[in-house]
Amino acid sequence: MPLLEIKNLTLDLAFQGATARVVEDVSLQIDSGETVCLVGESGCGKSLTALSIARLVPTPPARYAGGQILVGGQDVLGMSRAELRRLRGRVVSYVFQEPTASLNPVFRVGSQIKESLRLHRPEAATDLEVSRLLKVVGISAPESRMRAYPHELSGGMQQRVMIAMALASQPSLLVADEPTTALDVTVQAQIFDLLRNLKQEFRMSLFLITHNLGVVRDLADRVAVMYAGQIVEHGPADAVLRKPRHPYTKALVNSVPKLGSSEQSLKVIPGQVPRLGAFPQGCRFHPRCGRVRPNCSVETPGLDEAQPNHQVRCPYWIRDAAGFDE
Repeated sequence: MPLLEIKNLTLDLAFQGATARVVEDVSLQIDSGETVCLVGESGCGKSLTALSIARLVPTPPARYAGGQILVGGQDVLGMSRAELRRLRGRVVSYVFQEPTASLNPVFRVGSQIKESLRLHRPEAATDLEVSRLLKVVGISAPESRMRAYPHELSGGMQQRVMIAMALASQPSLLVADEPTTALDVTVQAQIFDLLRNLKQEFRMSLFLITHNLGVVRDLADRVAVMYAGQIVEHGPADAVLRKPRHPYTKALVNSVPKLGSSEQSLKVIPGQVPRLGAFPQGCRFHPRCGRVRPNCSVETPGLDEAQPNHQVRCPYWIRDAAGFDE
């Protein structure tokens, strides 16, 4: 049984008197000990999908309009408040992208980690365990750091504190939503290395949302590519990044700078991601696609099985004049 199985999730959001469909027919699966990455431009619905795993999207204004979210075989969308409290943190834990917005500025970081321990492992809510967790995430002199306030720590150390809080409950699934935003490149690499090592040490599954395709290639077992509220490609990370089938995935891969390249300018994807709920008819990527065909603006593509365990939302992935090689 998969640890997490999302089946045809559809999410609506009420805004300014209107209702918009912001996530549609999303299906994902994460097995025990597996790392799955979700990639795509900002505004594609990645964070909404991640928050839905523990039903953290407020209802209203949101409404879960269809599908199932199964964690350990139990449907999260049918859980009571008491069941959700046991799920959040204890089974599914989150690391968000802005630690300064998540940490309380008026409490010492040790107190905030201890609060997580009191909620999920009250028997371990001690200074000794807080110190151990800080040491696990690579913070030196943890006995003194636990008495620091968030503003006294660097951005990288604040994110390490957030990871320590997430690990305090010993979750089965760690959801990391762009955990290195606003950190410099060196610290980003350190955080990703830390996540890789902690996943193995704690025997967790990892669901990582990131823009960094290099990290996906290095960390992920499988990758899902999201565009305009839909999964457009999903499969083994190596297969998807080495030989992308969907034109959007191909454009994302081609936009990554390459060392030693003679290109004078970066390749970019023309246009912008459509606003959530204001999606074009037919294929949602067609207004930006360099290989668009007349019926792309009319026919809504489904997910095709390009290879075993590799799906693509484009009917033209097979060898043709557009350059998609079998």
